[in-house]
Amino acid sequence: MTPEKEKRHPFVTRLTRERVQESIMFVLLRGMTFFVLFCAAFLFWDIISKGSSKVFEGDGLINWEFLTEHPQTLHVIGEGEDEIKLSSSNYYKLKDEKVLNKWGDFRKSSEYGSARKELDTRISRLQNEWAMESLLVADEKFLVRERENAANKFAFWKEMLADPKTTAEDFEIKVEDVPSMVTQFMLGHFEKERGRLSLVDEKVTLFRATHYPKIENLSPAHAEEVEKAYLAFLAKIPEAYNQSMAAFGAEVTTSYDEFVQTEGPKEFGRFAEALVAYSAARNVLLGQDHDLKNWEALEASLAPFKQAMAVSLPSRDYAYSGGGIFPAIIGTLLLVIGAMGIAIVLGVFCAIFLAEYGKAGKFLSMVRLAILNLAGVPSIIFGLFGFGLFVIFLDWNVSLLAGWFTLAFMVLPIVITASEEALRSIPQGFRESSLALGATKWTMIKTSVLPFAMPGILTSSILGVARAAGETAPIMFTAAYAKRSDLPWEGLEHWTDFFFQGVMALPYHIYVVSAKIPQNAYTADMQYGTAFVFLLLVVGVASLSIILRNRLRKKYRW
Repeated sequence: MTPEKEKRHPFVTRLTRERVQESIMFVLLRGMTFFVLFCAAFLFWDIISKGSSKVFEGDGLINWEFLTEHPQTLHVIGEGEDEIKLSSSNYYKLKDEKVLNKWGDFRKSSEYGSARKELDTRISRLQNEWAMESLLVADEKFLVRERENAANKFAFWKEMLADPKTTAEDFEIKVEDVPSMVTQFMLGHFEKERGRLSLVDEKVTLFRATHYPKIENLSPAHAEEVEKAYLAFLAKIPEAYNQSMAAFGAEVTTSYDEFVQTEGPKEFGRFAEALVAYSAARNVLLGQDHDLKNWEALEASLAPFKQAMAVSLPSRDYAYSGGGIFPAIIGTLLLVIGAMGIAIVLGVFCAIFLAEYGKAGKFLSMVRLAILNLAGVPSIIFGLFGFGLFVIFLDWNVSLLAGWFTLAFMVLPIVITASEEALRSIPQGFRESSLALGATKWTMIKTSVLPFAMPGILTSSILGVARAAGETAPIMFTAAYAKRSDLPWEGLEHWTDFFFQGVMALPYHIYVVSAKIPQNAYTADMQYGTAFVFLLLVVGVASLSIILRNRLRKKYRW
């Protein structure tokens, strides 16, 4: 066809401005679509490739420790190809094995018999110390020593208060500042006494609080009154230490008898710990110089046993980089199931009212507008709302129950909107035929509308699951503890406590590992591994909802 005929032909495709614009828009839209798909594919591939290496690492097919243990410190032994990564439980298990091997070698040696004989001799001599007669003598010496020390200190303080001018010159302060300086000296003394007299630290604190008004407004007369009260207070201390000395002594005897029977390292460790506790009380009541020779000989007799238990297993330690995420998995499942249960019940009832009972008008339009606006509220606002209402006002504390209701309110707009649309999609004939047979309105909704709308309602629950499970801020404010490693049903005093204690959740665990602990070469594995498990968990819960929806569609086909 010649160019002249082609121009006159009405059906020949011509390149116009509109066609150029259409081609450009087609290329642009297709490019943007594929760009979104590429970003989504890259994101999922990054999580799956890096996370699966954590979930499937180890000798077996699945890293069961990561899926069944609680978060622990990671201990890295060695470097390069010889590097061994162990969680805290496995690290200390390996250390215990080495201690048992070294202890076994010690027991087979000739040194063990002589060390046991020397230890028996020293313990038998030590047992006389916590006999009642010895403690009564110790009481008198303790009171004399403590009262003398207290009298010397109070005499020094009263002297400074009696001659404030000289005291001010000596300490290079103003005369009017002398009482406050002596007050600080006295308060500091009671703070040191609280640490030294650790068995009666609460009584020392109570004494200080009782006499604080006089100490704060210190004068020679007030210092005299506080001194008399303190000397009377010292007289009550030996009784408490007597009881503690006798109790610690009995614990030393019991733990030593267990060690004699088993001759194991753990039993010796308990005996050594009981001896340390007894030593702290002994040094206060009897004094560090009491029978010093025998005590030093006792410590020397312990040395061979401690040496046999001393095993060095150097490692580089990384917090929250070992163990697993089992408590977080359970916590996430509980939060999602509970929140969606509450949201579906409330949302469906609200949708039934809007679709079936509500009359069209301004009020209903305002309600629908409020629900749509509520769907756009940031999750952190819901977190603050839940924290203020459930945690503080209702006094539920950071708990599973507070997390349930906060997450339920957050996904409620999605459930209400989708459920209302599902109810409205049911043909009007279903309602009319049911009412024509004499059914009440609620019976009609229950039998002829709700079952057929249930697939659509479950679709909204699928959307809600993804949001409820993936939000960090509401969980952080209302439900999760960063260091919560126990399962929700562990350590309960009553079964109702299950609802009023915090849980760990996968999104919050990812946040803690990513932002709240020092980053290292091993935290990335935990982050991606947790994200991968989280992705599988959301897909699994959503898949169950889809399967249930499809079965209901087949059952209630119309």
